[in-house]
Amino acid sequence: MENDKYCGDCCWFYAEDTYGFGACPFQFGECVNCGFMCTAPDKFASKEEMRHYMAVLLQANRWRRDDNVPAIYKMPDATDFGKAIDFAYGYMKVFSNL
Repeated sequence: MENDKYCGDCCWFYAEDTYGFGACPFQFGECVNCGFMCTAPDKFASKEEMRHYMAVLLQANRWRRDDNVPAIYKMPDATDFGKAIDFAYGYMKVFSNL
């Protein structure tokens, strides 16, 4: 049960209506419900993972833009920053093809 991946938990799930039906960019022409099991678990990305990568990119942007950087803002870890860039590129690539 812990490894269950539902469409509503994925950051790729979009255009959800009031009944919980939306679309997945990896299932062309199919309407899916947020309670359905993911049919492409290798492409699944949770919304928490997306929020983490967004926070890493925001932290790097603040560090780069500020001349007087407070001590609380540090450049994120290089591997985490690279993963965040790769995720953002993949996100833009998927949604630009819709």
